[in-house]
Amino acid sequence: MTAIVQSLEGSIENEAIVEEIGYHALLAHLPIGSVRPLLEETRQDSSLIQCEQIQFFRAAGQMAGIILEDEKTIDTHTIPPPASLREAVVALFDGLPLQNHQRLSGRLVIDDPDGFESDYQASDRRHGTSMASLILHGDIEAAEIPLNRLLYVRPILRPDQRDWNRPRQETAPEDSLVVDLIHRAVRRLFEGDGGNPPVASQICIINLSIGIRDRLFESAMSPLARLLDWLAWKYQVLFIVSAGNHTHSIECDVPRDQIVSLSPDDLQKYFIKAVAADARHRRLLSPAESINALTVGAIHSDASHRLAVPRSILPYCNDGDCLPSIVNAQGMGYRRTIKPDILVPGGRVVLLESLQQGENAKFDIYTQSMQPGQCVAAPGPTPGDLSYTWFTRGTSNAAAIASRSASQLYDVLEELRQSAGGELIETVPYAVWLKALLVHAADWGEAGNILRQILLTPQNSRQFKEYVTRLIGYGMTDPQRIKECTQQRVTALGGGLLQNDQAHIHRFPLPPSLSGQRCWRRLTISLAWITPVNPAHQSWRRADLWFAPPLDKLQVSRTQADWHAVQRGTVQHEVMEGDRASVFVDGDVLEIQVNCRSDAGVLEEAVPYALATTVEVAEEIGLDIYAEVAVRVQAARVQVASDD
Repeated sequence: MTAIVQSLEGSIENEAIVEEIGYHALLAHLPIGSVRPLLEETRQDSSLIQCEQIQFFRAAGQMAGIILEDEKTIDTHTIPPPASLREAVVALFDGLPLQNHQRLSGRLVIDDPDGFESDYQASDRRHGTSMASLILHGDIEAAEIPLNRLLYVRPILRPDQRDWNRPRQETAPEDSLVVDLIHRAVRRLFEGDGGNPPVASQICIINLSIGIRDRLFESAMSPLARLLDWLAWKYQVLFIVSAGNHTHSIECDVPRDQIVSLSPDDLQKYFIKAVAADARHRRLLSPAESINALTVGAIHSDASHRLAVPRSILPYCNDGDCLPSIVNAQGMGYRRTIKPDILVPGGRVVLLESLQQGENAKFDIYTQSMQPGQCVAAPGPTPGDLSYTWFTRGTSNAAAIASRSASQLYDVLEELRQSAGGELIETVPYAVWLKALLVHAADWGEAGNILRQILLTPQNSRQFKEYVTRLIGYGMTDPQRIKECTQQRVTALGGGLLQNDQAHIHRFPLPPSLSGQRCWRRLTISLAWITPVNPAHQSWRRADLWFAPPLDKLQVSRTQADWHAVQRGTVQHEVMEGDRASVFVDGDVLEIQVNCRSDAGVLEEAVPYALATTVEVAEEIGLDIYAEVAVRVQAARVQVASDD
């Protein structure tokens, strides 16, 4: 292969081999005269095409995060000093942040072994600065408490050398393979490189708020997604990945001249229908189809206070802050797994009426930095300006907020580990616990009701749950519900290691006062694991874990996501509700059996898993089920999250 490239006056820039995922790639530069035969239908005699060692030709996919220049403002919010910060548990693989920005100073651990910083001007440091700001501070307008931990940052983007604009677009380096770059970056965390020790082996969350914009998922898993799956298993680390943004124009099925007469409710219906019908052009961006990763979509929500974009249109009504962003990439994932897994606030997107001519109304996505959106740190007008902010939105933001929540939940797990029964936490990697908890906090909520009213038809009624799942996954996650229980809501955790054809039974004590009560109740069970993979098998995941929900004891029925779809990935999240009276006696339990079997060839290793179970009842009945369950759960050695 190398000889052929050289004979065509080309050069090999990079080679990567990852045997564990069946990956061998060469990055070659060729003169246009050698490439032209590949592009012309009448010329099929190129030695490159006839080379038996080549299976696929692909252009070098560009992984990029783009923020356009627009309005910036001085950050006037109070910022607590970064005193006594704990070690980082989140790694950000992105562009290089502006590390001296007042929001980031003293809070970052920059690891730049490739020397990207030497050509990274302050004005170019946009995407990494925004993502670091969101992980550390959240939406600045919400005035949240900053993380009490450092943030590890590995630059994997750098300014495009060919971009004549200023500031330049941030992209993956043209002279390297993205798969090789990320492989080296992760290996450096946990094994070190060049004879050096690991640089941050305590990391358990890696944030990837970027995607390959020309690699839409169709049916075959991309090399980068395959890499993440293998690395997640090898190092027991949780990748939090953005689903991807689609910012092309939206055309509604309504004449252009009728738009002004539509009510906000009607306008919302047209936008939801238009986005849902455009699924073919709104597929996931690599590596969002990764089986082991937690893929995050955006909710149309932020803490900004005004609509500053002239002549802009909000696509949703006042209750639209629960709905999926109109720029979201849509699922399903590999082998029709549920993707995105969860939705997280990612900023409100506004529209501008398109200047393109046409009979139907068409709208362009506003992609610049005026409100609304999430307020984040930004480079200033000059290199010394270190206190500016602007507003951004999208699934990159949502993934960063999810990583922030994961870091906060890590601290909750640390507290539980120090309490009675905390040895359970140590039996399962933290990455698996965090995956289970982030999904366990997810719910379709009002978004499910709105989408049902607008999108349900007689033609799609039988597959409607799966149809909606590609838009909202398991729903919007609210980690605050997991951090503490209430008198009417109790959450218990279980976990362990399972071999092939093994099963564990977990018992959740039932509160006696609930027996015979005719009231609304909900049972939520979430099972998460990280699977080893088999690159030689179409099924890919070696480990299939599952449970059968105990419906009868509480007289509940499945709601929300399709029960077939929830068993195709590495998270099974079931929400069950009911209001009929259920009779049981003190000492009765919910039995949840977690099973394990091989799915893609031989399963030799034990697979760690985490299980979260929540029972919730209506507040108005006044039952203190938490106290009843907490007393009974001690004997079962199941750790229960408690009030602060």
